[in-house]
Amino acid sequence: MDIPQHPMGGAVTNKYMSSDDGSVKVPAIYINEESSKKIEEDLNRYKWHSDDFLLATYPKNGTHFMWEIMTMLMRGSADYITDSKAACMLDLFPLSKSDLVFPSPRVLNTHYRLDVLPQEFRDRKTVLVIRNPKDSAVSMYYHEIHIMAAINAKLKEWSQLSFSQYLKMYLFNKDVPYGSYFDYTEYMWSLRDKPNVLVIFFEDLKTDPVASIQKVNEFMGTQRDADLVQQIAEATNFENMKKGKLVNTKVNDELRKQFEGVSADDANEISNRVYRKGTIGDWKNHLTVAENEMFDEFLANWKPSKEIPFRY
Repeated sequence: MDIPQHPMGGAVTNKYMSSDDGSVKVPAIYINEESSKKIEEDLNRYKWHSDDFLLATYPKNGTHFMWEIMTMLMRGSADYITDSKAACMLDLFPLSKSDLVFPSPRVLNTHYRLDVLPQEFRDRKTVLVIRNPKDSAVSMYYHEIHIMAAINAKLKEWSQLSFSQYLKMYLFNKDVPYGSYFDYTEYMWSLRDKPNVLVIFFEDLKTDPVASIQKVNEFMGTQRDADLVQQIAEATNFENMKKGKLVNTKVNDELRKQFEGVSADDANEISNRVYRKGTIGDWKNHLTVAENEMFDEFLANWKPSKEIPFRY
């Protein structure tokens, strides 16, 4: 089987995030040498603010969706957040600059599994969002081919990759930024019974948003009333949020500096593509019968698939 190699895998960048004992090592997201060094330095120096929360997701598992919900609950308003959540993203934005955009209390977010982050970020109040792996694969394909290629020149030549080729990499290549979906999800699922962790399924957010938002409300201790929970559910309905965020989100000057290599046209394209479909079952429009059988065979040999209540 010809399995594509990721152009930003650890074998290419030689940048990793590792657990304390070195037993877990995942390729780090890489922007450029200067930015990556500053992000790493800030992560290692950071002292946690007691009124902050952490949102942890694998890419394209509902990060924007949940970050908006958590921040609305924290602020007590269903108004869209005007600054980009990228300023709260540990992986892409130096934490020493985050205060300039989002002073505490705030929702920091990351795509890294918690055991490769510095100790300061573990055992914090953390919301984990999990999406079924088939829809995750499709969403990741469009994200990397169309969005990441606009950010990183090394990915532009990769933008012609077919979904069938991408799927092989998604299933069988672990040398991808953040590591494989399956290793990430297996480890993070193991934390589900910790009192500081709340697991929310993307599919539950879609089919019963009020109940899911109320769980987050209780977990965060924000104590918002039923009317506001309902308003947040309506505001974060995918189509409403897609329209509202495109109109209301602005790019802070600090964010512009961080991504200064991204043109204005590319920035607009990224904004337009971040919110693609947000549906359940889009994988049925992409996987062939043979590819679905290959996926099911893979899942049959992946132990957590028998434990995690995925909905497809």
